[in-house]
Amino acid sequence: MKTRLTGIVIAAALAAAPLASHALGTNEKGCLVGGAAGGVVGHNVGSGNNTLLGAAIGCGAGVLINKERVKKIDAKAQDKKVAERRQRERERQRQLAQQQQPPEPRRY
Repeated sequence: MKTRLTGIVIAAALAAAPLASHALGTNEKGCLVGGAAGGVVGHNVGSGNNTLLGAAIGCGAGVLINKERVKKIDAKAQDKKVAERRQRERERQRQLAQQQQPPEPRRY
């Protein structure tokens, strides 16, 4: 009974680790999430003595994966800024073209 309760508490803590890492930087988030997953995998694979090794490898992999994810997010944000800038420039050109046209003469 005691080991079952301990397992549930540990599983809940590992599940909450990504939520608690909201205030951390990108490298720390990747390390926490990857380390937690790597620790679980390292513990369950083999004789159960590879928990620390799995956590260390998971931490490194998590950092690399998270860096790539952040690069993609930054690239999308940059593309959005460029598109908005182009749209504003087109609007400005359209307004200038309308101002430069002479008014049509009135017909009575």
